[in-house]
Amino acid sequence: MKNLIIIIIIGFVLTACNQQLKDKQFLKVQSVLNEYRDAVSDFGIVALFDNGNHLDTGSIGYSFEKNPISTKNRFCIGSCTKMFTAVTVLKLQEKGLLNINDSVYRYLPKHKFIDSTITIKQLLNHTSGLTDILKNGFQNEPFINPQGDFSDKVLFSRIDTIDFEKGSRYQYCNTNYFLLAKIIESVTDKSCEMNIQELIINPLNLKNTFPYYSNTINNLAHPIIDGQDLNEISKFANNKLSQGSGNVVSDVLDLNIFIRALLIDKTLLDKKSLDQMTSFFEYKNTKTGLGLFKNKYGKRILLGHTGLQISYISYAFADPKTGESIIVLNNNAKDEIIDKVFEKLCGQK
Repeated sequence: MKNLIIIIIIGFVLTACNQQLKDKQFLKVQSVLNEYRDAVSDFGIVALFDNGNHLDTGSIGYSFEKNPISTKNRFCIGSCTKMFTAVTVLKLQEKGLLNINDSVYRYLPKHKFIDSTITIKQLLNHTSGLTDILKNGFQNEPFINPQGDFSDKVLFSRIDTIDFEKGSRYQYCNTNYFLLAKIIESVTDKSCEMNIQELIINPLNLKNTFPYYSNTINNLAHPIIDGQDLNEISKFANNKLSQGSGNVVSDVLDLNIFIRALLIDKTLLDKKSLDQMTSFFEYKNTKTGLGLFKNKYGKRILLGHTGLQISYISYAFADPKTGESIIVLNNNAKDEIIDKVFEKLCGQK
């Protein structure tokens, strides 16, 4: 009996040591960021690494002026919004309100350059062939002309050509997610933002996530570009222009909860929906699912999305094989350091 107790104690000690060693292996986020501290002057970077047992964060730089950036800061996550929109569409399919194989004409008005047989799925995985409403630098227009007309009528008018035959190839296109937002509104009689709030933000209890981009959001890291603080410029026009495609605001902790619920814990969607979302269309070097991508970073195969707003960059990815997730956010769209930080965090194996 005495020997058995000793063996059990040794087992507990070894297990604890192994767990401490495993946790220590991933306690590198701040040290990775510290390598670039001197190169970050008027903006900031926040990063997170979660291995399922231990969550580690780090930050360098500033949210504005000389105010240190931190995990409490919120960022417009740009095209990572597309994951939220895709999940919302799939949740509505689970409710029987639509089918992703439906023609978009079931929910949208007829349009000269929108083929009647384009499906919701082809919008979701960017195989519709539609031209991008943000082409020719139009994504900058809300900051150049914040009082301009960004109504649905204007945005529909910017769909003025077809880039390729639907389903024949992949081409990233923000028009697809603008139309998905309109479909969401059509089948629910509620705004896209209200649907994201009710179907994702509330169930996951995301306290620092907002389905819109606005100056009224507290702790918003100021958008910085070329050393200029753009925080005082109205975000209303930008919010309208990027509805469904790039206007969600969040922080690293909430974004981590979202991506883990979706791809690690698999509690956000039912199995059929998640299987559809992670069914990838391959074109050249791109593997595009429904609102997310499958990318290889070093030895890792990660699922998720990146974002590039007028003054923010975001990375939100999960490794379903290892159960790990990596989130990196900043408030300067011309920053190249964030790419290096993300790549180094991907190497934590």
